Amino acid sequence: MMYQLPSNNPSKTISIPTELRDSLSCLDIVWSNIFETVDSKINPDRARQYEVDFLQGAPPTWSNFDKSASLQLVERDGFKDLIQLIEEKREKSCLITDVSLQYQPGSGGSTLAMQVLWHFRKDLRCARVIDSDTKKLSKQVVDLFLLSNEEHAEQDRKTVLLLLDTKEKMDNDLPIKNDLWENLIEEIHKRDINTQTPVVIILNCSTADFSLNDTMILDSKLSEEEIRQFKEKLLQQIRVQRKSQWKVTTINLLYHKDSSGSAVVREVLQDLREEFTCEILTEPFTTEITENKEEFKKEIEDKANKLHRKYETHKKPVVLLLDHKDDKSLRYLLKNLQSKLQRSDRTDHPAFIIINAVKKSVVRAPGHVKLKLELLPDEKEKFAQKRQEIEKKHKKISKTFHAFNIMQGSFQKEDAEKVITEEMINHIGNDKQSSSTRLLSFLALMNSYVPGSHLLKPLCKTFIEQTKWPTDEGKPSVEMIMQPFMDLIVIFSDGKQNFMRLKHPMIADACLKMFTENNLTRSDIALDFLNSMVKGNESNYGQICKRMLVTRPYGLIKKQKFSRLILDIIMEGKTNKCISLLEMALNLFSTDPFYPQALARLYYIEVMEEDKYQEAEKWAEEAIKRDSKKSHIRDTLGQVYKNHLRSEVKKSCLDINTCLDIAQSAIDAFKHEAEAAEHELDDDTRFNNRGHFGFLQVCKEIKSSEPLEQSEQKLLEAEVESKYDFFEWYLAFSRLSYNTEEPDYFHRDVEDCYKRYFKQAEQTERMALNEKKMKSFGGLLHFLKSDIDVLKKNLSAIKKLQSKNETQTILYIFANIILSQSDEPSEKSQELQDRLQKLWSTEVHGRSPEFYLLILLLFWSDQAKKAKPKPPNLENCVKYMSQSYKRTYQKYLHGRYLEPLFFYGKGEGLQRLVHALKPHQHSLQRPVHSKLDKTDLDLLTEGDGSVEVKCLQRINGKVEDHKVFAVRNGQQIPVIAHNQASVCRRGQVSFYLGFTIRGPVAYNIRYQNFHG
Repeated sequence: MMYQLPSNNPSKTISIPTELRDSLSCLDIVWSNIFETVDSKINPDRARQYEVDFLQGAPPTWSNFDKSASLQLVERDGFKDLIQLIEEKREKSCLITDVSLQYQPGSGGSTLAMQVLWHFRKDLRCARVIDSDTKKLSKQVVDLFLLSNEEHAEQDRKTVLLLLDTKEKMDNDLPIKNDLWENLIEEIHKRDINTQTPVVIILNCSTADFSLNDTMILDSKLSEEEIRQFKEKLLQQIRVQRKSQWKVTTINLLYHKDSSGSAVVREVLQDLREEFTCEILTEPFTTEITENKEEFKKEIEDKANKLHRKYETHKKPVVLLLDHKDDKSLRYLLKNLQSKLQRSDRTDHPAFIIINAVKKSVVRAPGHVKLKLELLPDEKEKFAQKRQEIEKKHKKISKTFHAFNIMQGSFQKEDAEKVITEEMINHIGNDKQSSSTRLLSFLALMNSYVPGSHLLKPLCKTFIEQTKWPTDEGKPSVEMIMQPFMDLIVIFSDGKQNFMRLKHPMIADACLKMFTENNLTRSDIALDFLNSMVKGNESNYGQICKRMLVTRPYGLIKKQKFSRLILDIIMEGKTNKCISLLEMALNLFSTDPFYPQALARLYYIEVMEEDKYQEAEKWAEEAIKRDSKKSHIRDTLGQVYKNHLRSEVKKSCLDINTCLDIAQSAIDAFKHEAEAAEHELDDDTRFNNRGHFGFLQVCKEIKSSEPLEQSEQKLLEAEVESKYDFFEWYLAFSRLSYNTEEPDYFHRDVEDCYKRYFKQAEQTERMALNEKKMKSFGGLLHFLKSDIDVLKKNLSAIKKLQSKNETQTILYIFANIILSQSDEPSEKSQELQDRLQKLWSTEVHGRSPEFYLLILLLFWSDQAKKAKPKPPNLENCVKYMSQSYKRTYQKYLHGRYLEPLFFYGKGEGLQRLVHALKPHQHSLQRPVHSKLDKTDLDLLTEGDGSVEVKCLQRINGKVEDHKVFAVRNGQQIPVIAHNQASVCRRGQVSFYLGFTIRGPVAYNIRYQNFHG
């Protein structure tokens, strides 16, 4: 067969030479002429078998999409949405873009993604990732785009639609897409590709637990039909969560202020009153946590008690609509409800489904598609019709198509449970030790906790052959042994090996339930699986065991404490079985540090015995032995000591020496962690701050619980101040990601620790903290977000010091810039420029990033350049700032989102600067609200060249060699592209200019020939 791909010319295709085809080993390419040539047509009997396997529950193969050989597959609701999103994205002027498909395991997500590739195979170069080595992969993707080594072979180029459906994470815990994205841009730059349309559209598929939470958006000016569809999707989501075993679930609804969002939800609730207890609370929280912490806690407690009584009375799920403008207090209500339900019996439904409805001035259409374990009404009709076609073609065998039938029945538990026959239940009851019962239990455990996983058929055969048979004549096959349960199992091949799995994850859940009812517990099955299947075959089961025993899922508020399997076994009251499981796993995987780490955490969090901390310490040290260089592994030992210290402090008979010994061990552990974090840094690693943070938490604990000797106090003070200084700039200049900040307790614990060590007798804690914040760049930024009056009152103190002290001069200039953001009087920009220019003239090289930032803020405008003879050279300033940032901050802030501190606006003098910092949550003082609202910031960070932000000034520039420059008075000043993928070709551009601690940044780059 001559393999072909679409050309740039829509009427032509390009034949691919064998050598190029063989070089694309990381990709499963969907050739545009697949199954169309005589030698590529699939044998009808084989096509039929592929179809049967797929309908029974095997993963899809490309032959399942060939309409000439197979029945056409049902297109789920997300199909058209994905097609539309990809059509929009392919017109974007960028190097790389992406579309996201989030799906619940068993809902058909992988199938839908492959359907989309099949749809575009004649129009885009479609391929699926089969090897996640991102360096090699990115090279091959660009090869697929170019198909030619000639520099200007434009006619051979075509956008690649790349399906990324890898459920695993990279070692550094960043999703593979992030890593691939960076490597693709590097490869595109290396090849000097300039393009009007994307090189790659990544179709990024990931699993999501919509049974726990989801976010829905309701825009304004919707038609009646669109509102009807929204109601259907809201009902769908409520029904998905109705099947959940989580005790509290949430639906976050962001609705436009001009929409009828709240009324629409109330109408849906009206229809659900028979099935649920429905409650509505408007503006439910009247007290702010900063106003009165005790009053706030009481209000939350009262609301939670009232809701809990409602649930206890009716014993059916409570659907609670919270309709408010600000949902910051929601997490406290969630925590309270969860704690009340923690000890209640396991149920097959949640106690609370909370619809968290928040009114917004602007909402943005989602750029992703979601696939759920619940059909919409239109989908139900399509599946009903398809079932008739299937029964007509496949007759009786269609009754074994459990994967299809469960989906067609809208994923009801009852449908999964009824495929387990009375004979199967009797077989298990009568013969729990048989190979067939045990192998089925392994499949049930794996497919329930790691959906999509499978067992290698040859290993199943080996397992069966360990059993003694009455005769030496031919030992029976896997199929013969598993005959009582073969109706639940599908055997399939990837062309190289044969695999076995249950036909649907919901069947696995039903089987697991059946086993537990027959006194075969999860822990019994897991221990047997480790001992009988994994032992001796560890390399085949490494990922499955890690996901079952170690990987912690995200809950509503934060990561769960343990893996889902471990949590379920704990819920059964069998913590000792968890210990046995993890001990066996850590012996099997004898070099893996994550099993002893998980065991250490289990001991100090869940075990009640007196020696729990000694055992936890032992296993935390074992984890360190296995990987002493990884700082995150070292963190666990510090956490063991820290929790041991907290436990000792609570005792009525406090032993101060014991506490101090434990505290010293904790401090040493966290210091070693911090040292490891410094040494492990490379281009792909995000700095681990938990050593510094753990140190402060321990110091706070010992200062709170007992008086320290003066010598001990002094010893710790210097280190506490040093760590505090680190977090002052670290948290001021960056955050985890654009959408994710550090948890609430992070700032609180850092500041509380400082206050306890440095508050003087005549000061309040707040005064001590404000005094400290006046002494640093990051600290001054804090007053924009909290209380500008503090800065105003203390400005004169900085002014007095600054005449002789260069550091104070810099702080004084910055303090005035901050004051200029409010209505408060500040020194004129010309006077500040004079002070700064004097410093610039004495020393240009080797200064701090903060110094160069001030030069940019004060001298960027044309007026500044005209007013000053020989103003600072901004090209040089940016170069020196980049060097200074690399020396000072880069290794700590790599991988974090750098906060844009200011944007360049439209005013005069200092009024040109627009700060971009959000006020502290519920600040009671006087923060300075930015001219940029949350929507503007969203558009700046996530929008494209079409974005207009009223209060900002567009800057003219150009792109050369994939680098962006601001062009000003003959100077070409390099700026960093906020979205590197938007720098796709040479040319004249404009952009909004932001300033981070790294340098000037170009947001929303627009090419001059832009028509959007």
